[in-house]
Amino acid sequence: MNTSVVLVPGAPALVPELSGTAAADSTREVAEVVRVLRRAVGDATAVRVVGADSGGRSLGDVRSTLDRWGADVPVGRPCAPPAPHEAVPDPALIAWWLLDRADIDLPRAFIGVTGPSLTPPPVGADDLVVVVADGPASLTPRAPVPEDPRGIDLDSRLARWIRDHGELPDPGEGVAAEIGWWSRPAWRVLADLLGGRVPRGSLSWAPFGVGYHVGWWS
Repeated sequence: MNTSVVLVPGAPALVPELSGTAAADSTREVAEVVRVLRRAVGDATAVRVVGADSGGRSLGDVRSTLDRWGADVPVGRPCAPPAPHEAVPDPALIAWWLLDRADIDLPRAFIGVTGPSLTPPPVGADDLVVVVADGPASLTPRAPVPEDPRGIDLDSRLARWIRDHGELPDPGEGVAAEIGWWSRPAWRVLADLLGGRVPRGSLSWAPFGVGYHVGWWS
């Protein structure tokens, strides 16, 4: 399979129009995400975005906005049919925003994953696969979930796993919910997609007490 796989964070806080001056904490990292996407796209003919969605929703190539979070920022290819923001899962909106910044004008589709299912998403040999997933949201006192040493430990182990691969660190569904590791299903699918591949590069940071990670496998 020639598919490139890129892991990106799915945080609205990365968008300047949504977080204001706080977005400056991730300016360099967002620029690196964009650079990775541009390099990874290669000769791909389509983009398949995978992300956690409690409803397991999937959708095709649409355009929408970030109105859900209070900013009228358009996302998606201008030629795509419009969709109301409430019909587009959060990971798809952020992935669309990042793909727009990378000037990747390829047909897009979103595949929502949920629960314990590890059914491989339908991807083609010429697809760029973008997995949207965050680490635990319990890394510092300013995090969305109270600071938790289990979350801190898991986020460190996830960063090492991206670099070294091996078996995905997974504390289970119950602990994941307690430490704010809400994108666990997407991480599990990512591990299944990689099949032991070595990353071309990786990056991790946590400006708001949430683990953000980037990886590229080709």
